[in-house]
Amino acid sequence: MDAVTFAQEMSVNRSAYEQLRDQIRQHHAGRYVVLAGGKVVASAPSYDEAYAAVAQLDPPPTCFLIFPADEEPDFEPFDDFFVAVRQAIHP
Repeated sequence: MDAVTFAQEMSVNRSAYEQLRDQIRQHHAGRYVVLAGGKVVASAPSYDEAYAAVAQLDPPPTCFLIFPADEEPDFEPFDDFFVAVRQAIHP
């Protein structure tokens, strides 16, 4: 996935999270949530189980986030990483 597509997908997920935050915390408390394509696509008791759930999706999402439902997902490091990579490749 190129950096532009990644940034677009993360933007969709960030917007969706802002709208779904309360629902996620209420319905998935104590679990890890998988957010992809602007939707909650899975939740599981552990990170590893959430990651395994992504592998079972058909088709699997190309960009997704896994995070504890009770915490804010950390969007920024991923965004900053891809901006840095893009700048290094295309100065």
